[in-house]
Amino acid sequence: MIVGYAPGGGVDTTARIFAKYAEEFLGQPVIITNVTGGGGSIGAREVLKAKPDGYTLLWMHEAILSGYITGVAKFSWEEFAPLGKAVATCDAIVVKADSPWKTIDEFMTYLKNNPGKIKMPVEIGSMSQLELAAIDNAAGGKKIVAVSGGGGATRIPKLLGGFLDAASLNAPSIPQYVKDGSLRPLAVCTPERSPFFPDLPTLMEKGYNVNKPFNMYVFGPKGLPSNVISKVNSALKKFSEDARVKKDLAAILAVPSYMTPGDQAKYLTDLTVYLKDVAKKAGINQK
Repeated sequence: MIVGYAPGGGVDTTARIFAKYAEEFLGQPVIITNVTGGGGSIGAREVLKAKPDGYTLLWMHEAILSGYITGVAKFSWEEFAPLGKAVATCDAIVVKADSPWKTIDEFMTYLKNNPGKIKMPVEIGSMSQLELAAIDNAAGGKKIVAVSGGGGATRIPKLLGGFLDAASLNAPSIPQYVKDGSLRPLAVCTPERSPFFPDLPTLMEKGYNVNKPFNMYVFGPKGLPSNVISKVNSALKKFSEDARVKKDLAAILAVPSYMTPGDQAKYLTDLTVYLKDVAKKAGINQK
Protein backbone atom coordinates (compact mmCIF):
# COMPACT_ATOMS: atom_id res chain seq x y z
CA MET A 1 0.00 0.00 0.00
CA ILE A 2 1.67 3.19 -1.22
CA VAL A 3 1.25 6.31 0.94
CA GLY A 4 2.48 9.47 -0.76
CA TYR A 5 3.28 11.26 2.49
CA ALA A 6 5.75 10.97 5.34
CA PRO A 7 5.21 8.63 8.30
CA GLY A 8 3.22 10.06 11.20
CA GLY A 9 0.82 12.30 9.28
CA GLY A 10 -2.92 11.80 8.95
CA VAL A 11 -2.74 9.87 5.67
CA ASP A 12 -0.02 7.54 6.93
CA THR A 13 -1.69 7.02 10.32
CA THR A 14 -5.04 6.01 8.84
CA ALA A 15 -3.33 3.71 6.33
CA ARG A 16 -1.52 1.96 9.17
CA ILE A 17 -4.79 1.47 11.03
CA PHE A 18 -6.09 -0.27 7.92
CA ALA A 19 -2.91 -2.33 7.66
CA LYS A 20 -3.27 -3.36 11.30
CA TYR A 21 -6.44 -5.32 10.47
CA ALA A 22 -5.84 -5.99 6.76
CA GLU A 23 -4.78 -9.61 7.05
CA GLU A 24 -8.03 -10.40 8.84
CA PHE A 25 -10.21 -8.55 6.32
CA LEU A 26 -8.23 -9.14 3.13
CA GLY A 27 -6.69 -12.53 3.75
CA GLN A 28 -3.09 -11.36 3.57
CA PRO A 29 -0.90 -8.70 5.21
CA VAL A 30 -0.53 -5.18 3.85
CA ILE A 31 2.85 -3.44 3.93
CA ILE A 32 2.78 0.38 4.04
CA THR A 33 5.41 2.04 1.83
CA ASN A 34 5.93 5.81 2.10
CA VAL A 35 6.88 7.44 -1.22
CA THR A 36 6.93 11.16 -0.52
CA GLY A 37 7.08 14.30 -2.63
CA GLY A 38 5.02 16.30 -5.08
CA GLY A 39 2.03 16.63 -2.76
CA GLY A 40 1.48 12.87 -2.92
CA SER A 41 1.84 12.67 -6.72
CA ILE A 42 5.18 10.81 -6.72
CA GLY A 43 3.72 7.95 -4.71
CA ALA A 44 0.58 7.97 -6.86
CA ARG A 45 2.73 7.60 -9.98
CA GLU A 46 4.18 4.39 -8.52
CA VAL A 47 0.69 2.90 -8.50
CA LEU A 48 -0.19 4.36 -11.90
CA LYS A 49 2.59 2.35 -13.55
CA ALA A 50 2.25 -0.77 -11.36
CA LYS A 51 1.19 -4.17 -12.69
CA PRO A 52 -2.63 -4.44 -12.33
CA ASP A 53 -2.59 -7.54 -10.16
CA GLY A 54 -3.84 -6.04 -6.87
CA TYR A 55 -0.50 -6.19 -5.08
CA THR A 56 0.29 -2.47 -5.39
CA LEU A 57 -2.43 -0.10 -4.18
CA LEU A 58 -2.69 3.58 -3.23
CA TRP A 59 -4.07 5.07 0.00
CA MET A 60 -4.86 8.68 -0.88
CA HIS A 61 -7.14 11.64 -0.16
CA GLU A 62 -8.53 14.39 -2.41
CA ALA A 63 -5.07 15.65 -3.35
CA ILE A 64 -5.36 13.16 -6.20
CA LEU A 65 -7.83 15.69 -7.67
CA SER A 66 -6.14 18.96 -6.73
CA GLY A 67 -2.74 18.08 -8.17
CA TYR A 68 -4.22 17.61 -11.62
CA ILE A 69 -6.62 20.56 -11.45
CA THR A 70 -3.85 22.98 -10.46
CA GLY A 71 -1.42 21.60 -13.03
CA VAL A 72 1.10 20.15 -10.57
CA ALA A 73 0.37 16.54 -11.59
CA LYS A 74 -0.02 15.29 -15.15
CA PHE A 75 -2.55 12.60 -14.30
CA SER A 76 -6.07 12.61 -12.86
CA TRP A 77 -7.83 10.21 -10.53
CA GLU A 78 -9.68 8.83 -13.56
CA GLU A 79 -6.48 7.10 -14.67
CA PHE A 80 -6.74 4.84 -11.61
CA ALA A 81 -9.20 2.13 -10.65
CA PRO A 82 -11.31 3.33 -7.68
CA LEU A 83 -11.58 0.62 -5.04
CA GLY A 84 -13.60 2.37 -2.33
CA LYS A 85 -13.63 4.98 0.39
CA ALA A 86 -12.37 4.08 3.86
CA VAL A 87 -12.01 6.99 6.31
CA ALA A 88 -13.35 10.51 6.84
CA THR A 89 -12.16 13.40 8.97
CA CYS A 90 -12.28 17.18 8.45
CA ASP A 91 -10.40 20.46 8.33
CA ALA A 92 -11.26 23.42 10.54
CA ILE A 93 -10.60 27.14 10.12
CA VAL A 94 -8.60 28.05 13.22
CA VAL A 95 -7.30 31.30 14.74
CA LYS A 96 -5.31 32.14 17.84
CA ALA A 97 -7.45 32.23 20.96
CA ASP A 98 -6.59 35.90 21.52
CA SER A 99 -7.62 36.94 18.00
CA PRO A 100 -10.53 39.38 17.63
CA TRP A 101 -12.69 36.86 15.73
CA LYS A 102 -15.00 34.76 17.83
CA THR A 103 -17.14 33.37 14.98
CA ILE A 104 -16.68 32.46 11.33
CA ASP A 105 -19.07 35.28 10.34
CA GLU A 106 -16.86 37.84 12.13
CA PHE A 107 -13.80 36.45 10.39
CA MET A 108 -15.39 36.43 6.92
CA THR A 109 -16.76 39.95 7.39
CA TYR A 110 -13.29 41.20 8.31
CA LEU A 111 -11.82 39.35 5.34
CA LYS A 112 -14.31 40.97 2.94
CA ASN A 113 -13.68 44.47 4.28
CA ASN A 114 -9.90 44.25 4.68
CA PRO A 115 -8.28 42.87 1.51
CA GLY A 116 -4.61 42.00 1.89
CA LYS A 117 -4.68 42.00 5.71
CA ILE A 118 -5.21 38.29 6.40
CA LYS A 119 -2.33 35.84 5.91
CA MET A 120 -3.20 32.14 5.55
CA PRO A 121 -0.97 29.19 4.61
CA VAL A 122 -1.05 27.27 1.35
CA GLU A 123 0.80 24.42 -0.31
CA ILE A 124 0.73 24.80 -4.10
CA GLY A 125 -0.98 21.90 -5.85
CA SER A 126 -2.57 20.55 -2.69
CA MET A 127 -6.19 20.72 -1.62
CA SER A 128 -5.18 23.60 0.65
CA GLN A 129 -4.64 25.76 -2.44
CA LEU A 130 -8.17 25.12 -3.68
CA GLU A 131 -9.60 25.39 -0.16
CA LEU A 132 -7.98 28.79 0.28
CA ALA A 133 -9.26 29.82 -3.15
CA ALA A 134 -12.80 28.79 -2.17
CA ILE A 135 -12.61 30.84 1.04
CA ASP A 136 -11.21 33.80 -0.89
CA ASN A 137 -13.92 33.47 -3.55
CA ALA A 138 -16.58 33.41 -0.82
CA ALA A 139 -15.18 36.69 0.52
CA GLY A 140 -15.32 38.34 -2.89
CA GLY A 141 -11.90 37.42 -4.29
CA LYS A 142 -8.35 38.72 -3.89
CA LYS A 143 -8.70 39.15 -0.13
CA ILE A 144 -6.28 36.60 1.38
CA VAL A 145 -2.51 36.82 1.35
CA ALA A 146 -1.41 33.22 0.71
CA VAL A 147 1.93 32.30 2.25
CA SER A 148 3.88 29.06 2.08
CA GLY A 149 2.70 26.97 5.00
CA GLY A 150 3.58 23.32 4.56
CA GLY A 151 1.62 20.75 6.55
CA GLY A 152 -0.10 21.04 9.92
CA ALA A 153 3.11 20.43 11.84
CA THR A 154 4.58 23.67 10.47
CA ARG A 155 1.36 25.67 10.26
CA ILE A 156 0.55 25.48 13.97
CA PRO A 157 3.83 27.08 15.19
CA LYS A 158 3.46 29.81 12.55
CA LEU A 159 -0.11 30.48 13.67
CA LEU A 160 0.80 30.51 17.36
CA GLY A 161 3.77 32.75 16.61
CA GLY A 162 1.62 35.34 14.85
CA PHE A 163 3.12 34.78 11.40
CA LEU A 164 -0.30 33.64 10.21
CA ASP A 165 -3.70 35.17 11.04
CA ALA A 166 -5.69 32.00 10.44
CA ALA A 167 -5.14 28.52 9.07
CA SER A 168 -7.04 25.51 7.89
CA LEU A 169 -5.90 22.61 10.05
CA ASN A 170 -6.76 18.93 10.00
CA ALA A 171 -8.98 18.03 12.96
CA PRO A 172 -6.58 15.46 14.48
CA SER A 173 -3.88 18.12 14.85
CA ILE A 174 -5.81 20.66 16.95
CA PRO A 175 -7.58 19.18 20.04
CA GLN A 176 -4.68 19.73 22.44
CA TYR A 177 -4.42 23.39 21.38
CA VAL A 178 -8.15 23.95 21.73
CA LYS A 179 -8.09 22.28 25.14
CA ASP A 180 -5.18 24.38 26.44
CA GLY A 181 -6.83 27.56 25.16
CA SER A 182 -4.21 28.58 22.61
CA LEU A 183 -6.29 28.07 19.44
CA ARG A 184 -9.93 28.76 18.59
CA PRO A 185 -11.68 26.83 15.78
CA LEU A 186 -14.31 28.85 13.94
CA ALA A 187 -15.86 26.41 11.45
CA VAL A 188 -15.31 23.13 9.68
CA CYS A 189 -14.78 22.92 5.92
CA THR A 190 -16.77 19.75 5.21
CA PRO A 191 -20.41 20.01 4.09
CA GLU A 192 -21.57 18.23 7.28
CA ARG A 193 -20.71 19.04 10.88
CA SER A 194 -17.99 16.99 12.53
CA PRO A 195 -19.05 14.53 15.26
CA PHE A 196 -15.91 15.62 17.13
CA PHE A 197 -16.78 19.35 16.97
CA PRO A 198 -20.60 19.23 16.96
CA ASP A 199 -20.95 22.88 18.01
CA LEU A 200 -18.83 24.17 15.13
CA PRO A 201 -20.84 25.29 12.09
CA THR A 202 -19.83 24.36 8.58
CA LEU A 203 -18.87 27.11 6.15
CA MET A 204 -21.59 25.82 3.82
CA GLU A 205 -24.36 26.17 6.39
CA LYS A 206 -23.23 29.76 6.98
CA GLY A 207 -23.68 30.49 3.29
CA TYR A 208 -20.04 30.29 2.18
CA ASN A 209 -19.45 27.97 -0.77
CA VAL A 210 -16.49 26.13 0.73
CA ASN A 211 -16.50 22.34 0.41
CA LYS A 212 -13.18 20.77 1.39
CA PRO A 213 -13.69 17.13 2.32
CA PHE A 214 -10.90 15.08 3.87
CA ASN A 215 -11.43 11.43 3.04
CA MET A 216 -9.14 8.49 2.51
CA TYR A 217 -9.68 6.32 -0.55
CA VAL A 218 -8.03 3.27 -2.05
CA PHE A 219 -7.02 3.22 -5.71
CA GLY A 220 -5.31 0.68 -7.92
CA PRO A 221 -3.81 0.76 -11.40
CA LYS A 222 -6.21 0.62 -14.33
CA GLY A 223 -6.99 -2.85 -15.55
CA LEU A 224 -7.50 -4.54 -12.20
CA PRO A 225 -9.62 -7.70 -12.55
CA SER A 226 -13.16 -7.37 -11.20
CA ASN A 227 -12.58 -10.07 -8.59
CA VAL A 228 -9.64 -8.09 -7.16
CA ILE A 229 -11.73 -4.91 -7.03
CA SER A 230 -14.50 -6.78 -5.23
CA LYS A 231 -12.10 -8.38 -2.76
CA VAL A 232 -10.46 -5.07 -1.80
CA ASN A 233 -13.80 -3.26 -1.51
CA SER A 234 -15.20 -6.07 0.62
CA ALA A 235 -12.22 -5.65 2.96
CA LEU A 236 -12.91 -1.91 3.18
CA LYS A 237 -16.54 -2.61 4.08
CA LYS A 238 -15.50 -4.99 6.88
CA PHE A 239 -12.94 -2.41 8.02
CA SER A 240 -15.63 0.29 8.24
CA GLU A 241 -17.96 -1.89 10.32
CA ASP A 242 -15.43 -3.13 12.88
CA ALA A 243 -15.72 -1.77 16.44
CA ARG A 244 -11.94 -1.90 16.97
CA VAL A 245 -11.39 0.21 13.86
CA LYS A 246 -13.95 2.78 15.02
CA LYS A 247 -12.15 3.06 18.35
CA ASP A 248 -8.72 3.43 16.74
CA LEU A 249 -9.95 6.08 14.30
CA ALA A 250 -11.86 7.99 16.99
CA ALA A 251 -8.58 8.40 18.87
CA ILE A 252 -7.30 10.52 15.95
CA LEU A 253 -10.67 12.26 15.34
CA ALA A 254 -11.57 10.25 12.27
CA VAL A 255 -14.41 7.88 11.44
CA PRO A 256 -14.76 4.93 9.06
CA SER A 257 -16.62 5.96 5.94
CA TYR A 258 -17.37 3.34 3.31
CA MET A 259 -18.17 3.72 -0.39
CA THR A 260 -18.40 1.27 -3.24
CA PRO A 261 -16.11 1.89 -6.24
CA GLY A 262 -19.10 3.21 -8.21
CA ASP A 263 -20.13 5.63 -5.47
CA GLN A 264 -16.52 6.74 -5.06
CA ALA A 265 -16.24 7.47 -8.79
CA LYS A 266 -19.46 9.52 -8.82
CA TYR A 267 -18.43 11.43 -5.70
CA LEU A 268 -15.02 12.32 -7.13
CA THR A 269 -16.55 13.27 -10.48
CA ASP A 270 -18.93 15.71 -8.79
CA LEU A 271 -16.18 17.08 -6.55
CA THR A 272 -13.93 17.62 -9.58
CA VAL A 273 -16.61 19.80 -11.19
CA TYR A 274 -16.85 21.90 -8.01
CA LEU A 275 -13.07 22.26 -7.61
CA LYS A 276 -12.55 23.20 -11.26
CA ASP A 277 -15.11 25.97 -10.81
CA VAL A 278 -13.28 27.16 -7.66
CA ALA A 279 -9.99 27.22 -9.56
CA LYS A 280 -11.50 29.05 -12.53
CA LYS A 281 -13.03 31.77 -10.35
CA ALA A 282 -9.72 32.18 -8.49
CA GLY A 283 -7.69 32.41 -11.71
CA ILE A 284 -5.68 29.26 -10.94
CA ASN A 285 -4.16 27.66 -14.01
CA GLN A 286 -5.92 24.36 -14.45
CA LYS A 287 -6.28 21.38 -16.72
